[in-house]
Amino acid sequence: MADLSVSFIGLSLKNPIIAASSGMTSTLEGVRRAIKAGAGAVVLKSLFEEQLRAELAPIADGAHHHPEAHAFLAGMGLNEGIDDYIALIKATKAESDVPIIASINCSGDSFWGEFATRIALAGADAIELNFGVMPTDPDVPAAAIEDKLVSLVSAVSKSVSIPICSKLGSSYTNIGNLASRLSAAGSKGLTLFNRFYRMDVDLDSMSLSSGPMRGSPEAYFESLRWISILEGRVGAELCASGGVYDGITALRLMAAGAYAVQMCSALYAKGYPAITATVDEITSWMNSRGVAKLSDLRGRLARRNSDTPEQYGRLHYVKALTGQA
Repeated sequence: MADLSVSFIGLSLKNPIIAASSGMTSTLEGVRRAIKAGAGAVVLKSLFEEQLRAELAPIADGAHHHPEAHAFLAGMGLNEGIDDYIALIKATKAESDVPIIASINCSGDSFWGEFATRIALAGADAIELNFGVMPTDPDVPAAAIEDKLVSLVSAVSKSVSIPICSKLGSSYTNIGNLASRLSAAGSKGLTLFNRFYRMDVDLDSMSLSSGPMRGSPEAYFESLRWISILEGRVGAELCASGGVYDGITALRLMAAGAYAVQMCSALYAKGYPAITATVDEITSWMNSRGVAKLSDLRGRLARRNSDTPEQYGRLHYVKALTGQA
């Protein structure tokens, strides 16, 4: 029988499918349903920095660019705060047999260490630092933004003993360098990639409006590229996020080097059974090809294991332009 078990940032998962931080994991019942569907781990809905600050004003610059902020503004409210989040962690851990990962949505302030400590004491198995920095100020250099993130990871890692995983967007100047720095600062894992809230404009009202809320199945290509390039080279274990709608996509990402994959938009589109279908498809694929352990597949198509590493960079771009096979 196919063995789907994996290890990610020191956590033992029965399979690599992680229910991502979202409204689908914001309640005890939602977590129960994700686990019942077969999730190997669950990331709780992100706790936003604005909640910890207990601001009663509208969410300020930065947070509204993140997809989860839509649900947050729509009904969760600022009054949840840290106490309600701690209660959710304790409740899920009291009846869960899979790792529970807490998630905090950060803009880069150093006070997070104190709250990370409370999260760890509540029983969370790991902490996801869900970076939601939108660089809207052209006077702030890229190095200053990255330094801020590294400082935050360092502060949190010194405050807790449980593993930390940083969830990044894809628009940093050099993902590989930042990944290495975050790993050195204490981030055992990196989830690639976070997605900012997408905006649009309404020409009738001449106002801003929200863009598509869900990621598309094609979104996995960006994660696959960078995971395959960075696997084994930055000191942190990599998790894929974005576009995981089925088992074949999950398998592709693992072959590229992912230790685990997160599912979010697929759960909104198909419900919790999307997890079951994904796990079943992975199992079926492994059985049909005689792959006994999923861990044996991981990284087989990563750049560092390739005899032709040039294929992972500009060569594919040149081929696309010239039409060469």
